[in-house]
Amino acid sequence: MIIRQKDVPEISVGGDIESGSLIAKKIIHRDEHSKDISVVWVKFEGQHKKMACDASDRVYYIIGGEGQFQVGDDEPGKVTAGDFVFIPKGVPYMFDGHMTFLVMNGPAFIPGTDRFPE
Repeated sequence: MIIRQKDVPEISVGGDIESGSLIAKKIIHRDEHSKDISVVWVKFEGQHKKMACDASDRVYYIIGGEGQFQVGDDEPGKVTAGDFVFIPKGVPYMFDGHMTFLVMNGPAFIPGTDRFPE
């Protein structure tokens, strides 16, 4: 199966960011493709709220731009195109910047499993 990003409709994601903008496209998702993995294409600018996913490990692959991630108790680190960020299930993280990235979840993302700790 070939999925062309340009053919996938944008979805609205508003409550997850503190400031800025987020445009997303569900490329591979639980309802249509697989319960084992999901992939979302995202164009992001701003600051994202601290969050944790209680159902999946999560990987971010930075396609373009630059930003900063803080995962758990680690020091914040800068990311640029070609970098990966691994976030284990249940570990809080946050990020900011001006980036285009892929978010991969294994198992596939289940709506309602993200939480936003203080």
